[in-house]
Amino acid sequence: MMLDFFDPNFDNVEVLISGFVVVGSVLTYWMSQRKQRKISTDVPTEAPGPVVVPKKDLAPAPPKFNWTQRLSLGLEKSRSEVWGKIGNLFSGEGPSLDEIEEVLYTADIPTALVQELLAKLDKDGKGKSPEEIQQLVYGFMKEKMAPVQNQAPAEKAKVTNVIMIVGVNGAGKTTTIGKLATKLKSEGHKVIVGACDTFRAAAVDQLQVWCDRAGVDMVRAKDGADPSGVAFDTVAKGVKESYDYCLIDTAGRLHTNQNLMDELTKTKRVMSKIDAQAPNEVLLVLDAITGQNALKQAQEFHKALQLTGIIFTKCDGSAKAGSAVGIVDQLKVPIKYIGVGESVEDLHEFDMELYLKTLVGLQPT
Repeated sequence: MMLDFFDPNFDNVEVLISGFVVVGSVLTYWMSQRKQRKISTDVPTEAPGPVVVPKKDLAPAPPKFNWTQRLSLGLEKSRSEVWGKIGNLFSGEGPSLDEIEEVLYTADIPTALVQELLAKLDKDGKGKSPEEIQQLVYGFMKEKMAPVQNQAPAEKAKVTNVIMIVGVNGAGKTTTIGKLATKLKSEGHKVIVGACDTFRAAAVDQLQVWCDRAGVDMVRAKDGADPSGVAFDTVAKGVKESYDYCLIDTAGRLHTNQNLMDELTKTKRVMSKIDAQAPNEVLLVLDAITGQNALKQAQEFHKALQLTGIIFTKCDGSAKAGSAVGIVDQLKVPIKYIGVGESVEDLHEFDMELYLKTLVGLQPT
């Protein structure tokens, strides 16, 4: 029997109406949710935008210094702890030669040079101002270095300049060769490097990185190969292909080991079979931190190889950069390059007057 919803005798009309309301509400909610899901799938998802870093969070660009500023920063320790003190220590009513002597010995200045400088101060420095004392010290050191530094530079080869670079392990030889190769390349020269430290694979790999970065060629051999053979091949290639510079790296040598020093003399001798003038220069890398020990190294290398110049490195690492004066005075070999930091720009041709004025605290002209 069918129910008649409109029958006035039907008692459950209100219940049925309430049921329809509930069902209608459910249908309305379901339809609205379905519509929202369709909208969300139709609208493409936007890629996240770039992250904007506030300007205040960006690291400032490092300041660019010229060579004079770099040298001043590199020699700051030597100047503040040694040479810059002398003017104040000696001037005034009670000049103290004893204090000056102690400071100079701390900086590894040779005994003979210390005594000469003290005698000069005692004779000519009394009653002078600190600035006048600094000028006196500058003049004294210039007098010691100038005869050697002002020698006529080594004659460059007409085509390929062969430069043999030697030094003990830890002096910064490999890094210095990399910097020098980069510097020469940036000046427009065609450069080749011979990796003759064949017993230290890490050193050869390090040099390879420098050469790749600078865009210069390198000759290398298998680990343990004869170093003199690598030098021979490098010079042969350099001469045949008209390279401007041929830089010969060598294994770090203890100056006290005669057998190892003999190997260096063999390497030098082999290169002359390609070119009678090769190597045109033999440069010794010296670490300023070693002070007077560097002089002993230089004497032994000079005896074996007849050095033509010195590359004085790591002058920013200690107060012993002034030891260069005694080394040049006693060895009679000029400084060709000076290094005062880690970057390529921190290796530069040696300028005696700029070096000495910066060392004692005078304003460079």
